[in-house]
Amino acid sequence: MLKWLSSSLADALGRILLKVVTTVVFAYWLSPEVFGRASLTIVIVSLLAIVVTAPFEESLVQRRVIRRAHFAAALALVLAGSMALIGAAFAAAWAIAAFYPPESEAVTLAWLVAGFSVIIPAHAGVAIFTALARRHRAFARIAWSNLAGDAAGVGIGLVLVFAGVGVWSLLSVRLVSRFVTVLWLVGDAPVRIRPAWSAGGLGELSGVAGWFFAARCVDKAGDAVFQGIVARLFGLEGAGYLNMALRIIEPVRGPTASVSHNIAMSFFVRAQDSSQRLRAAVASTVSHTSMVLMPVFLGLAACAPTMIALLGGERWAAAGPIAAGLALASAIGATTHFLMTALAARGEARLCCLALTWEVICVAAALVILYPVGLIAIGVARMVSTCALAGFYLTVARPVFGIDRLAFVRSVVPSTINASLMAILVVWVGRVTPLAASPALCLLAQVATGVAVYAGLAFIFQRPMLYSVIGALRGRKPAVAA
Repeated sequence: MLKWLSSSLADALGRILLKVVTTVVFAYWLSPEVFGRASLTIVIVSLLAIVVTAPFEESLVQRRVIRRAHFAAALALVLAGSMALIGAAFAAAWAIAAFYPPESEAVTLAWLVAGFSVIIPAHAGVAIFTALARRHRAFARIAWSNLAGDAAGVGIGLVLVFAGVGVWSLLSVRLVSRFVTVLWLVGDAPVRIRPAWSAGGLGELSGVAGWFFAARCVDKAGDAVFQGIVARLFGLEGAGYLNMALRIIEPVRGPTASVSHNIAMSFFVRAQDSSQRLRAAVASTVSHTSMVLMPVFLGLAACAPTMIALLGGERWAAAGPIAAGLALASAIGATTHFLMTALAARGEARLCCLALTWEVICVAAALVILYPVGLIAIGVARMVSTCALAGFYLTVARPVFGIDRLAFVRSVVPSTINASLMAILVVWVGRVTPLAASPALCLLAQVATGVAVYAGLAFIFQRPMLYSVIGALRGRKPAVAA
């Protein structure tokens, strides 16, 4: 446990440090409109990449008996699909350029998407070799490969932004990162996998892959819908503010969500044939992780405006409330996303797909309805959709493993109350004290206050759970039932 925790912590801290460096530099040299254009390009290509990344990753992990032929066949298919998607992206760019004026935003975005589509084979390779690492529970390998990729991408991106390249300095960070990550995973893999067509192997994987493919498509479509509606309602400038807010939230939310999903899945799969065992595993996981993740995200929400002011300056101040809303949404999802992991462990990909579809509908409706209140609607809409998703898991999906809703709520309430009290004090430090005039000193004071207050509250009111979490991190069985 300590091994994967240390690697995931290093991954998270490394990503935060890299994001801090790049955000300071990019925010100074580039405009919100450039950030928005890069954000839309990334989300469109990510949506295309789902065609080759979604079908097999979960099915390769969940299948009880797996052979090298399964991985080889999946790798062959996703690489062939990647080449087809790149060709389609360039063909679409040529068609758009022939129909619209050369100076139009549509043509600019089309060529950006076509050029950036060369990242798709790297996405495909990462999906397959991440599944291989998850089968071997080599979570440290995943974390270090991601960190190495991010470091290389940031280095290239900084060189390009100083050279005045503009939007491609942002896109190159992701482009280089994915290729370095896949090379790391391939080089460190204990089994050599080469593309080899096998209709039989693909057929054995297709039963689970079909619905997981649909679920992942809806998940990525949700990101595209969210950012697309933001750009439509608030323009490229609004999309740029959203991108800046995500740079504050994602370095924390991304690694914690990915690592916790991978770890939880490895344990939940072993209990997938018993509803009682799965229910107990979910309850224990939720109660323990809420104590760790609730203060992280509520504290992040409280500090978000200060972080934006420190990293981007006054012209990026509008991103502060957006970042706070996204952090609050992450706090809600930090506990309920384990219910989706449990559904996946039971092979209930259809329910996962339905839940994600419901989330997309809710976030789109919330954005449209809340648009008149201004940019703050972006963060609030994400909070609304996350609450709606949590409600789905606790109602529609509840019969799958018969989770006790009241017990679930009781397991997260103590940590939520303590983290909320901590967040209120952190906000007070940022707004009332004289330190508010200096973003750097203010952030240090906020972090110190948050750590001290939450640690004290946990020791006073949740001491048994605190000791149980510490014991679990040391590899001992949790002593507190959720």
